Amino acid sequence: MTRLLHPAVLLALAALVAFGAVGCNRSSPSSNQTAAKDAGKPAQAAPQSVASLPSAPATAPQAPAAPPLPPPAPEQRMTNAQEADFDAWIVKAYLGCWNPPPQPAESDPYVAYVRLAFKRDGSLAKAPKLVNPPADPALKPQAKSVLQAVHACNPLPVPAQYRPFYEQWKTKTIHFNPQVAAR
Repeated sequence: MTRLLHPAVLLALAALVAFGAVGCNRSSPSSNQTAAKDAGKPAQAAPQSVASLPSAPATAPQAPAAPPLPPPAPEQRMTNAQEADFDAWIVKAYLGCWNPPPQPAESDPYVAYVRLAFKRDGSLAKAPKLVNPPADPALKPQAKSVLQAVHACNPLPVPAQYRPFYEQWKTKTIHFNPQVAAR
């Protein structure tokens, strides 16, 4: 005589089979270690009858997988003209803070090169670095005045049109030319 199974038992059995099939495909360090330990043991026998299976509680539906993240937006870049305008603006801003001492008459004009690192708000991220310190001790006051100008302008009020291009201006090397400052 064939015995029909109750629909709830069939549903529970289907859930167990589905869970078992899905669970076998999952890979995690703990399941891999357990599988390695149990590799030499004989497989356990399946339950003899459906009636001996515990009734499984209804499983909650799983949340759908999160959609993949969109690719990052391409970095905005200044055009060559925008970059030239920014460089002119930054030099003008620093020259406005610079009070160069008189150049020694017997020396060539000293053009200081200063490497700067900025935060997004225009303030200095670290101390300015004089790239070409003067060898002539008579030019040391010029070098010192350049560093004073950088500190006097800190933080630099970066105009709004340049803020989206921070990656392009977060480090800059500025030339302090006394002949340009004299104009």
